[in-house]
Amino acid sequence: MTMDILFQWHWWAGLGLVLLIAEIFVPGFFLLCLGIGCAGGSIAAALGAGPSVQLIAFSVVALIAFFTIRPLLMKKLWTGETVRTNVDALIGRRARVTQDFEPALRLGRVAIDGDDWRAECTSDRALHVGDLVDIVRVESNTLVVRPVDP
Repeated sequence: MTMDILFQWHWWAGLGLVLLIAEIFVPGFFLLCLGIGCAGGSIAAALGAGPSVQLIAFSVVALIAFFTIRPLLMKKLWTGETVRTNVDALIGRRARVTQDFEPALRLGRVAIDGDDWRAECTSDRALHVGDLVDIVRVESNTLVVRPVDP
C-alpha cells in the first residue's frame, strides 16, 4: 500500500464518522473535536493536498474545534449536576413505612420503588405502617429517614 492510498479523502471521512459515533460513548466532546479535525483532513485530501498538508489541516482544525466548539458545548450541555444513580438516587425522596418503628430502637422498614429497605429514623418519634418518611442518606443497606410532618 502506498501513502497515497492511505491519505484519500474517504479514509478521513470514515475515521471522522467513527470518532463522532464513539463520542456517544465517551462524554467530554474530545472525540467530536477530532472528528471535526478529520473533516479538515478530508477536505485537504479532496483538494489534492499531500499527506503532510492533510495532517496539518487535521491538526489545525481539531485544535480550533477543541478551543472554540468544545468550551461552548461544555458550558451549554454540562450543567455541572451529575445524574444520581442506584442508592444515591434515593436521597431526598419519600418512602412509606412497612414495619412500625419503635421509638427506643429507631429501627423499622420502609418501601420505595417496590423495594423494602431496613431503615433507621433520625428522631425518637414512633412511626407506623403507612406513614411517609423522607430519605436523608444511605448507610450500607440501611436508609436513614426522618418523619414527614403532617
